[in-house]
Amino acid sequence: MPRDLQPLAGVRVLDATSNIAGPFGAAVLADLGAQVTKLESPLADPSRSMVPLDGDRSAYFHIVNRNKTAITTDFKSLQGRAVFDQLLSESDVFLTNFLPDRLNALSLSPADLMAANPRLIYGNLTSYGAAGADASHPGYDATVQARTGVMYVTGESEGDPVRTGVSILDIGSGMWLAIGILAAIVERNESGLGCLIETSLYETGISWVSYHLTAYQLSEMPSVRSGTGHPTFAPYGNFPTLNGQICVGVGNDEIFAKFANAVGGRQWITDPRFAKNSGRVANKIELHALIISALSTADAKYWVTQLGKVGVPCDLVVPPEALFQDPQQLAVGMLLANPDLESKVKLIPGIPVTFNGKRPQITKSAPHRNI
Repeated sequence: MPRDLQPLAGVRVLDATSNIAGPFGAAVLADLGAQVTKLESPLADPSRSMVPLDGDRSAYFHIVNRNKTAITTDFKSLQGRAVFDQLLSESDVFLTNFLPDRLNALSLSPADLMAANPRLIYGNLTSYGAAGADASHPGYDATVQARTGVMYVTGESEGDPVRTGVSILDIGSGMWLAIGILAAIVERNESGLGCLIETSLYETGISWVSYHLTAYQLSEMPSVRSGTGHPTFAPYGNFPTLNGQICVGVGNDEIFAKFANAVGGRQWITDPRFAKNSGRVANKIELHALIISALSTADAKYWVTQLGKVGVPCDLVVPPEALFQDPQQLAVGMLLANPDLESKVKLIPGIPVTFNGKRPQITKSAPHRNI
């Protein structure tokens, strides 16, 4: 890739993480040009076997390990440790998601490695954080969604709490890990010293429920599930049409007036129940019934077009695979070619960042097992 698409060119990263969150953070660094070497145990990264499979790789493995090379390393063997020590001496960044007891048992703790390598940037991603009684407690995306309340506020108002449809704590924690590493690289350029960067699924979950924590302090009302809607705005969320569903976002009174005019509900604008957002939230059941009736006269594509023309945020509710043919996706170029022509996976989402209008490409497919 051109140098302007590789701002981290020359940065060497040892990625000893596994599963999803840590490897995704390392993949972000790799996309930005870092030379990332994945250190894989003889038992293999569990994400290799997460269905659907593509030989010795999987859908998840392709996503979170692109642009990396891989070697198999047994930290418990003398030979494996010698290989690791040599690689570490040549590296700028070391990433791990081992539990504290394992780090100490393998002499891989921050104190062990940074004392001998003062320029080393050490990235540690855990489930529940580096301190407290639960620091050694194992966790996955769903279990930590449960602990932090993300799961509690997800789902229909009368239904049970559900896991979000994407692994937001895994992907989000990987992003925070990458952001922390980037900041540490900038600092090291000034001070010459490395830094310990720590994040966790738990801390990410707390960050994601920021609104709910703040709203509770103001209202003293317990958090609720709102389905596709939102406790702050109305109308907001999914609505059925003659054929298909649309998602509408009305964030203020001006947009509501545009929406009402477009769907034939001009009288709603002066209705004291609906004129202001606070009233629309309080009377959303009555308002939604009127909207559903109005939208039943035409199909989803018609309403998306008409509402878009007048500046109302609105779009079709579609499955992820619709993105393969979405003209907007084709225009922004988010789906990049997988360089492994023998793989069934032909397109992989790149990072959602461009540099001077260009997106960093995937130059290496996720590595096969190297035993």
